[in-house]
Amino acid sequence: MEIKEETRRGLGLVESYCWGTIGTHDPTIIKENDYYYMFSTDTHANSKPTQGAQIRKSKDLIHWEFVGTALNDVPELAKNWSNASGLWAPEVIKYEDTFYMYYSASTFGSTVSCIGLATANHPEGPWTDQGIVIKTNPEIATHNAIDANVIIDKDGQYWLCYGSFFGGIHLVRLNMETGMPVEEEGYGTLLAKRPQEVEGAIEGAFILYHPEFDYYYLFTSYDSLNDSYNIRVARSKDITGPYVDMNGRNMIDTDDSPHSIGIKLAGSYQFNDDIAWIGPGHNSIYTEKNKQWMVHHVRIEAFSPYHYGFIRELFWLKNGWPVVSPEHYENIDAQSYSIKDLQGNWECIVFDEDTTVKKSNLVTVEESELLEIDSLGDNQFIFSKRDLEFTIFPVKDWKKDTVTIGFSGLTRKGKAIFGKRV
Repeated sequence: MEIKEETRRGLGLVESYCWGTIGTHDPTIIKENDYYYMFSTDTHANSKPTQGAQIRKSKDLIHWEFVGTALNDVPELAKNWSNASGLWAPEVIKYEDTFYMYYSASTFGSTVSCIGLATANHPEGPWTDQGIVIKTNPEIATHNAIDANVIIDKDGQYWLCYGSFFGGIHLVRLNMETGMPVEEEGYGTLLAKRPQEVEGAIEGAFILYHPEFDYYYLFTSYDSLNDSYNIRVARSKDITGPYVDMNGRNMIDTDDSPHSIGIKLAGSYQFNDDIAWIGPGHNSIYTEKNKQWMVHHVRIEAFSPYHYGFIRELFWLKNGWPVVSPEHYENIDAQSYSIKDLQGNWECIVFDEDTTVKKSNLVTVEESELLEIDSLGDNQFIFSKRDLEFTIFPVKDWKKDTVTIGFSGLTRKGKAIFGKRV
């Protein structure tokens, strides 16, 4: 495959950052002792195809070392059912003293799929297959058994969220003594779905409970992983839904505009003279103490094999909605900011319903405009003139290799805007 010159430059630039995540797709992170472990879909590692779910490890959430695969191949039962050549979207949790890995086996564009389970005493294995957890095909179901996510609700009950194109996102209770779904619930409850005019393009679901706001947040990815992927969020007081966005739109509504439902936290974007990050999607959230990170994959060229695991901090606005950093994570000491720190020039990315690459615009905050900004405390502000509630935080500008101020916020109508000071 011929590499475009712009892509070649992008590859070289990303490789100079030493993240070590090229080839990562559909990632999730856990921690055991001193190491973070990133599990991801079988793609390529060291120029060779992988089978069995990729594992990487890190001590800082920034630089990752490829460990190998959890399993040596697609387990026999899963392969016989799906004809898969590799495993997709592994979800790993620790239950008591055992690690559970829920993996997906399928082929592109098919609902002949299954989610299987493997267990281990350590993230690096050895892993032992425990069989199929849930399976679909056109004769027994109208949805697709891939993209597992395990959630613990506020009462301690475990649930499996899963699904994708075709029939949407579903949720079923788990019996953690077996790791299998509660039998009498069947395929579970429908949480989110998109109309056939966009091929039902929703997948990569992840549910997070926020105890302070007492909401469950459903993150999903819309559209095509090749170029137009984008990350959405909605919330519900009940884990089984209904999940609605800031405008009250329900995630199972297929009558409204298919690109208007859910807050679009991140899509394709490009800062001035920087890499174009294409199709961020299939995210998970990693939580440690009082900090959270969103991890997802992203491409540097549409329809290309050059995709990376990308980790960015996640923040919560006082209005009860999450936002994300515009830059890859770097460990920078927290700082306290005032309204005066907002004066100056900012590169801003505005996300709307369009899925093309959003280019940054230069916005200057004049001293006179500071009077229109109110502080909410904890580095959060309301800028009434620009209809924006936002937070600011230190970030690394990787292209310039400098530390600057980042911001991320939402308008009252749920339009996400983020950027950095230049």
